[in-house]
Order: sequence, then C-alpha cells, then structure tokens
Amino acid sequence: MNKINDFSTGKLFPMILKYSIPAAISLLITAIYNIVDRIFVGNFNGTSALAGLSICFPLSYMMMAFGLTCSAGGSTLFSLFAGKGEQKNMNRSFGNALILVIVFEILLTVSLLIFANPVLTVFGVTETAYEYAFEYYRIVVLGCLFQGLTQVFCDFVRVSGKPVLGMCATGIGAAANIILDAVFVAFLDWGVTGAAWATVIGQILSALLGAYFILKGYSKVEIEKETFSIDFALSRKIISCGFSFWIAQMAMGLISLVYNSQLGKYGGDTAISVYAVVASIMTFVIMPASGISQGIQPIVGNCFGAKNYKRVMAALYQASAFSVGITCIIWLIVMFFPEAILLSFGASEEMLEFGVTGLRTNFCITPILGFVMLVTTFFQSIAKPVPSIIITFLRQILFLIPFIYIFPIFWNINGIFVAQPVSDALALILSIVLVVREQRLFNKIEAAPSEFACVTDKNKEPA
Repeated sequence: MNKINDFSTGKLFPMILKYSIPAAISLLITAIYNIVDRIFVGNFNGTSALAGLSICFPLSYMMMAFGLTCSAGGSTLFSLFAGKGEQKNMNRSFGNALILVIVFEILLTVSLLIFANPVLTVFGVTETAYEYAFEYYRIVVLGCLFQGLTQVFCDFVRVSGKPVLGMCATGIGAAANIILDAVFVAFLDWGVTGAAWATVIGQILSALLGAYFILKGYSKVEIEKETFSIDFALSRKIISCGFSFWIAQMAMGLISLVYNSQLGKYGGDTAISVYAVVASIMTFVIMPASGISQGIQPIVGNCFGAKNYKRVMAALYQASAFSVGITCIIWLIVMFFPEAILLSFGASEEMLEFGVTGLRTNFCITPILGFVMLVTTFFQSIAKPVPSIIITFLRQILFLIPFIYIFPIFWNINGIFVAQPVSDALALILSIVLVVREQRLFNKIEAAPSEFACVTDKNKEPA
C-alpha cells in the first residue's frame, strides 16, 4: 500500500499521533532554544540580563516567520500534489520553497545587522538592559538562515512520511544548545554572549542534519535540475499558503514589542522579565497545538487532493480533541504551579509578587487555543489561506493589541494580562463559525459533486 492510500484509508487517529507527536516535539525543541537561554541567563546573570533577552524575543518570531512561510506553504502544496500523484510539482514545491527561504532569511539578516540600534529601540530596550540586549542581538541574527533552512528541510521530511527524522534534526540542535549554554554561561561565564552562540551553533547543526536527510533520499523529494527552477506562479502560491504563518509570527513579534512597552511603563525591567516567563510558557502551549496542526497537514492535504472530504473533517475533529487535551495539561500546570515556574527562571520576590497573578490571568482560558490553532492550519492545509489569515489577524492584531492598551486603564498592570484571554475567546467564536461553514460546503459538494466542481478547480495549482 502506497503512502497516498495510507493517508486515505489507514486508521485515522493512530496516523494523527504518528505525525503530530514528532511535529509537536520538533516545535517544542525549537522553543527550547530561547527558553533555555532565558533560564540560564536569568539564574546566572540576573534580572536586567533576562530583560535584555526578553527584549530580543521578537527576533525569534521574525526569524521563524519567513522560514514557516516557505516551509509550511511549500509543504502544503507538496502534500496536495502528492495526493494527485504529481511528482514533478512535488519536487518544484521543495525547490522554490528552498530558494525563497534563502533569499528571505539573508535579506532579513542583513537588514537586522544594518539597523541594529533602531530595531532595539523599536523593541523597547531600556537603558539598564541595552548592553545585554545588543550583545545577544548581534550574534543571534546570524542564525536566521540556518533556522529557516532547518524549517524547510524538516517540514518536507515530515510530510514525506518521516516525522521522526524531522524531529531528530531539530533535536540535535536543541541538545547542543542546552549543553553549550551550560558550558558557555554556567561554567565559562560568558553571559548573554555565550547564550547567543549556543543558539546559533545549535541552529547550524540542525540545518546540516536536515540537509543530509534531503540529499540522502529520506523524503519524497527527487532532486534534479528542474527542482530548483524558479516558478513565480508557484512561488506566489507558496507564499499565499504560508502567509497566515507569517502574520502569526510577525504579530507575535509585534505583540512582544507592545507588551514590553506597556509592561515597562507600568512595572519596569521586573515586569518585562515576568513577560519573558509568560511568553516562554505560552510557547509551550502554542507549539504542541501547532505541532498537531502540522501533523494533520499531510493527511488533510492528501485527502483534500483526493476529494475525500469526510476524512478531511474527521481529521480536524479528532486532532482538535487531542490538541485541546494536551493544552489542558499545560494549563493545569500553570494554574497550580505558577510560583515554581517563575522560580525556575530565577524570579525575584518582586517578580513573584505580580507574576503569579499575571500567569494565571493570561492562561485562564488557554485550552481553547488547542482548537483555534488547529483551525488556522486546517484552512492553510486545504489551500484556502484567507480564513487562516482572518483568524490570525483578528486574534493577534485587531483584538489583542488595542486590549493591551485599553485594559490597563481600568485594571492597571493586570489589565495587560487580561487582554490575551479575551482575544482568544473572540477568536474561538470566529473559528467555530468558519469551520461550520466549511463543513456545510463539503456536505453540499458530496451531495452534488458536479455542481461544485469549480470549488476545487479554482484552487488548482500551476502545472
């Protein structure tokens, strides 16, 4: 039985687990890069150094934004082409995604290095944290290209039916980062400089292993001359399919700036350090949900390409239940052990004073994100990026940012942490409406397929 038939007829939930768990672990490993740096720096270099790293946190979102746009967009089309048995288009999806990520990440690196001081000013750097932020920033930006390459290599290995190998590629980098953090920060006392170099070296190792998997045939990509021929129509389609990820990541970076600005206004470096912990834990919520979303991407893409709409929706609903369940576990940990979480980041008494309330408030309805995150990737997986873009834009920008400015007027610093759950609740309502609409459309197509043939034809990718 070939892989396409496996996606169409294999037992669904075991298949979701097979692809989701390695993808979720891979994304968690990616999150570890920044979180481990913060834990070591917070414990060995103090609050101002931790604030410096927190100020640079938008960098990680910017780096991931361009990488995910290319990797998610390219791998989505790769899965759709696989469902149709179009090998040449599968190859070209990889080649164009790789070219795009190289161009985007190099341009990003150069821009960030040239405009380092203006960017840090926009990030909201404080006078006491500037030295630490600049040291970390100027080194970490050198890893942009390697992080982007890792994302592309690992995503294409994953959707080719080898999710564990994709996990291994990111895992070796994270393991190296943890070991080097211990050596550079704890033993050699290199501070934020050591944490930055540990991150970059880890990213290089991950990219090299990912390239090895592709070149040695561990994916369905067949490397040939035409693989790397630039196809502008296909490249536009890749960017379109991955654009919701770009918005999500850039929005998270923008939100970090807004949070840093508002928290700095109401509580200084201590409040910014609390947000460093909040953002780190939020990563542990988002990454498993995103991993499960990525896990169903090849299943949904192949089944949608084969017009098996019942299985497409079944994958969404079963994966949603799994995602919400995993998110609930993290939510319970945050609700019951906020002090322990803060102390693991070297929290001071002052941080604990309002950090406990901040954590609990920010995460009070977090389990719903298990569904919202899945829905955004679901629409992207069936090459309908507009609903994903709408959900992401409204949740992360149109709702959240105004709330961060408005709510503190009424509830002081706690109002800043109220903004996220309110925004998430509104996003949940929108997500349910869009999914119900899509379900009804699929039902109509199955009831009268000839009348709705144009639905899939209008989304047809370039040959």
